[in-house]
Amino acid sequence: MSDTRPILIVDDDEDLRDVIALAVGAMGYAVETARDGVEAMDRLADGPRPALILLDMMMPRMDGEAVLNALHDDSSLANIPVVLLSGHTSARQKAQALHADGCLAKPIELDALANAIERFAGHA
Repeated sequence: MSDTRPILIVDDDEDLRDVIALAVGAMGYAVETARDGVEAMDRLADGPRPALILLDMMMPRMDGEAVLNALHDDSSLANIPVVLLSGHTSARQKAQALHADGCLAKPIELDALANAIERFAGHA
């Protein structure tokens, strides 16, 4: 583990959010969670800057695309790596179009999750 800052998991599906948080915690990383984009932006404004954001695309109040746009518009947040989480078939193309750092397809495989965390968590 190359970074002690938390990994922020943003997903409106409580069960999936909890499972990902457990897996990330078991890998030795600190974890923060948010239920949607509004809560995520509040956490980013008030809390520690995460090493990585795992971001669901489809959420109420503020979706993943709006969060990514807000991150890119804020110079203090723009360089936080973001990996999109999506069950949509065109998720990878959408991730590229939105300049996300990566994309994990739902259902998320633990090996793919671990690889994404290792790849991006130390580069923030």
